[in-house]
Amino acid sequence: MIDGVPRDCDRVLQVTVENMANGMTDFEQAALDKLLAGDDPRLAALRTQANVARLISREESGAGFFCSFEVPEGTPKLSSTPDFEVGDVDVTMDGLEHGAGVLLLVRDGYTTTLEGYSYEEPWPSEVKNFKLAYRGQQRQLSMKSSS
Repeated sequence: MIDGVPRDCDRVLQVTVENMANGMTDFEQAALDKLLAGDDPRLAALRTQANVARLISREESGAGFFCSFEVPEGTPKLSSTPDFEVGDVDVTMDGLEHGAGVLLLVRDGYTTTLEGYSYEEPWPSEVKNFKLAYRGQQRQLSMKSSS
Protein backbone atom coordinates (compact mmCIF):
# COMPACT_ATOMS: atom_id res chain seq x y z
CA MET A 1 0.00 0.00 0.00
CA ILE A 2 1.34 3.42 -1.00
CA ASP A 3 -0.38 6.59 0.24
CA GLY A 4 -3.40 4.47 1.13
CA VAL A 5 -3.71 2.96 -2.35
CA PRO A 6 -3.29 -0.81 -2.74
CA ARG A 7 -0.39 -1.86 -4.98
CA ASP A 8 -2.79 -3.88 -7.12
CA CYS A 9 -3.87 -0.58 -8.67
CA ASP A 10 -0.86 -1.06 -10.98
CA ARG A 11 -3.06 -3.45 -12.95
CA VAL A 12 -4.81 -0.39 -14.44
CA LEU A 13 -1.50 0.75 -15.94
CA GLN A 14 -2.65 0.66 -19.56
CA VAL A 15 -6.39 0.92 -18.99
CA THR A 16 -8.18 3.96 -20.34
CA VAL A 17 -9.70 6.02 -17.57
CA GLU A 18 -13.22 5.31 -18.75
CA ASN A 19 -15.31 6.90 -16.02
CA MET A 20 -14.08 10.36 -16.92
CA ALA A 21 -14.72 9.79 -20.62
CA ASN A 22 -18.26 11.14 -20.25
CA GLY A 23 -18.05 14.68 -21.56
CA MET A 24 -14.34 14.59 -22.36
CA THR A 25 -13.11 14.99 -25.93
CA ASP A 26 -10.98 12.30 -27.53
CA PHE A 27 -7.98 14.62 -27.20
CA GLU A 28 -8.58 15.32 -23.50
CA GLN A 29 -8.99 11.61 -22.79
CA ALA A 30 -5.82 10.72 -24.70
CA ALA A 31 -3.87 13.47 -22.90
CA LEU A 32 -5.06 12.26 -19.49
CA ASP A 33 -4.20 8.66 -20.33
CA LYS A 34 -0.72 9.68 -21.53
CA LEU A 35 -0.03 11.77 -18.40
CA LEU A 36 -1.15 8.93 -16.09
CA ALA A 37 0.68 6.09 -17.88
CA GLY A 38 3.68 4.57 -16.13
CA ASP A 39 4.70 2.54 -13.13
CA ASP A 40 5.36 5.35 -10.64
CA PRO A 41 3.23 4.59 -7.54
CA ARG A 42 1.87 8.16 -7.53
CA LEU A 43 0.62 7.72 -11.09
CA ALA A 44 -1.02 4.45 -10.07
CA ALA A 45 -2.80 6.26 -7.22
CA LEU A 46 -3.92 9.03 -9.59
CA ARG A 47 -5.29 6.43 -12.03
CA THR A 48 -7.29 4.97 -9.15
CA GLN A 49 -8.72 8.44 -8.47
CA ALA A 50 -9.39 9.06 -12.16
CA ASN A 51 -11.41 5.86 -12.39
CA VAL A 52 -13.98 7.30 -9.98
CA ALA A 53 -13.64 11.02 -10.76
CA ARG A 54 -16.22 13.09 -12.58
CA LEU A 55 -15.65 15.88 -15.10
CA ILE A 56 -17.45 18.89 -13.60
CA SER A 57 -16.44 21.73 -15.93
CA ARG A 58 -14.46 22.76 -19.01
CA GLU A 59 -13.21 26.28 -19.58
CA GLU A 60 -11.69 27.42 -22.86
CA SER A 61 -9.14 30.21 -22.52
CA GLY A 62 -8.42 30.98 -26.17
CA ALA A 63 -4.90 29.56 -25.79
CA GLY A 64 -6.08 26.22 -24.39
CA PHE A 65 -8.51 24.70 -21.92
CA PHE A 66 -9.03 23.67 -18.30
CA CYS A 67 -11.02 20.55 -17.36
CA SER A 68 -11.93 20.36 -13.67
CA PHE A 69 -12.61 17.09 -11.88
CA GLU A 70 -14.35 16.04 -8.70
CA VAL A 71 -13.03 12.99 -6.85
CA PRO A 72 -15.61 11.37 -4.52
CA GLU A 73 -15.14 11.53 -0.76
CA GLY A 74 -13.44 8.46 0.63
CA THR A 75 -11.17 8.01 -2.40
CA PRO A 76 -7.58 7.55 -1.19
CA LYS A 77 -5.45 10.64 -1.68
CA LEU A 78 -1.73 11.14 -2.06
CA SER A 79 -0.20 12.27 1.19
CA SER A 80 3.54 12.12 0.47
CA THR A 81 3.33 14.76 -2.31
CA PRO A 82 -0.05 16.46 -1.96
CA ASP A 83 0.45 19.41 -4.38
CA PHE A 84 2.26 18.96 -7.69
CA GLU A 85 1.92 18.91 -11.47
CA VAL A 86 2.62 16.27 -14.08
CA GLY A 87 3.50 17.97 -17.35
CA ASP A 88 6.01 16.01 -19.39
CA VAL A 89 3.82 15.55 -22.49
CA ASP A 90 4.19 17.60 -25.66
CA VAL A 91 1.52 17.83 -28.35
CA THR A 92 1.53 18.36 -32.09
CA MET A 93 -1.73 18.91 -33.96
CA ASP A 94 -3.19 20.52 -37.03
CA GLY A 95 -3.57 24.27 -36.59
CA LEU A 96 -0.66 24.81 -34.17
CA GLU A 97 2.67 25.74 -35.70
CA HIS A 98 4.52 25.77 -32.36
CA GLY A 99 2.76 22.83 -30.70
CA ALA A 100 1.20 22.58 -27.27
CA GLY A 101 1.51 20.95 -23.88
CA VAL A 102 -0.73 19.35 -21.29
CA LEU A 103 -0.52 19.50 -17.53
CA LEU A 104 -2.29 17.56 -14.77
CA LEU A 105 -2.70 19.46 -11.50
CA VAL A 106 -2.90 17.63 -8.17
CA ARG A 107 -4.01 19.61 -5.14
CA ASP A 108 -4.36 18.37 -1.57
CA GLY A 109 -3.58 14.88 -2.84
CA TYR A 110 -6.34 14.78 -5.46
CA THR A 111 -6.50 15.14 -9.25
CA THR A 112 -8.17 18.51 -9.83
CA THR A 113 -7.43 19.90 -13.30
CA LEU A 114 -6.27 18.89 -16.76
CA GLU A 115 -4.84 21.89 -18.62
CA GLY A 116 -4.00 22.11 -22.30
CA TYR A 117 -2.05 25.11 -23.58
CA SER A 118 -0.54 26.36 -26.83
CA TYR A 119 2.70 28.23 -27.31
CA GLU A 120 2.08 31.81 -28.45
CA GLU A 121 -0.88 31.07 -30.70
CA PRO A 122 -4.65 30.52 -30.38
CA TRP A 123 -5.96 27.05 -29.57
CA PRO A 124 -7.64 25.53 -32.65
CA SER A 125 -11.43 25.43 -32.69
CA GLU A 126 -11.21 21.74 -33.55
CA VAL A 127 -8.41 19.40 -32.43
CA LYS A 128 -7.43 17.15 -35.35
CA ASN A 129 -4.53 14.84 -36.12
CA PHE A 130 -2.88 15.18 -32.72
CA LYS A 131 0.16 13.31 -31.45
CA LEU A 132 1.22 13.09 -27.81
CA ALA A 133 4.83 12.39 -26.88
CA TYR A 134 6.94 12.46 -23.76
CA ARG A 135 9.75 15.00 -23.74
CA GLY A 136 13.07 13.38 -24.62
CA GLN A 137 13.87 9.83 -25.67
CA GLN A 138 12.81 8.31 -22.36
CA ARG A 139 10.23 9.54 -19.88
CA GLN A 140 11.88 11.56 -17.15
CA LEU A 141 9.02 11.90 -14.72
CA SER A 142 9.50 14.91 -12.50
CA MET A 143 6.47 15.75 -10.43
CA LYS A 144 7.11 19.37 -9.65
CA SER A 145 5.81 20.64 -6.34
CA SER A 146 3.57 23.65 -6.76
CA SER A 147 4.58 25.13 -3.43
